[in-house]
Amino acid sequence: MKRAFPQHPVPENYTWRDVVGDLREAGVERFFAFHFPLTPSETGYLNRFSLKVASRVRGMVPFLSFHVENTHLGELVAWWIGEERAFWGVKLHPFVQGFHPWDERLFPAYEWLEEHGYPIFIHTGFDELYGKGMPPEKVAGIMRRFPRLRLVIIHMFFPRFQEAFGFLEEWQGVYLDATNVFSYLETDWPAGVKASTDLDWFRGQVEKWGHRIMFGSDHPAGAGTLQEVYDILDVWDFSPETRARLEGETALELLELLGYPP
Repeated sequence: MKRAFPQHPVPENYTWRDVVGDLREAGVERFFAFHFPLTPSETGYLNRFSLKVASRVRGMVPFLSFHVENTHLGELVAWWIGEERAFWGVKLHPFVQGFHPWDERLFPAYEWLEEHGYPIFIHTGFDELYGKGMPPEKVAGIMRRFPRLRLVIIHMFFPRFQEAFGFLEEWQGVYLDATNVFSYLETDWPAGVKASTDLDWFRGQVEKWGHRIMFGSDHPAGAGTLQEVYDILDVWDFSPETRARLEGETALELLELLGYPP
């Protein structure tokens, strides 16, 4: 994060204890915890690390991750989620992990997730920052093959919002995640995005689809301090109902669908 944004306020040596402390201070009682391996050999270690932390932190909801080069991905997902009941879905960051989400080697995992109703969170958008592309039409190909898949589109294909909301129209199991979206739109990064976005239309779409939109902090790699990340919701002045949805109700309802303990 510091390499991309040297002015970012969170120190590089933050630990998971620092992150949890910040969340608690902000009043967060339950949160999704994501990680992702950069190499196939890191998969086992990171998954075990996540579970170790989750065993110590009340309200931490751990999500599984893997690398495209891991073998038997369908069996891996079935074991950790289906048999062990250790994780509550999958998170992938294809840009950083170095593969495309439409790689057919991932299909056995998608097939199991679709059959059993567990969500997969996939990073999208901010193509300019990463110097890579995530065409919404390619992601749509995944949904056409697995139409009942619960897909969460992280960052809403930023800034291709029209396509993102189109996914909600077409597939009932798709959700959007607005992590960093409101912050970077408000600060107009990259330059010109704010001017080229119909902000009234965008706000109206968020109000319309609040029951299928979540707002993650991405802490400690979010758009500023944790307080600044949450304060951006004041700037946008969403209705109380939509704000409640963004801050937790949509995510809680998703967990309820999975049978997560209340």
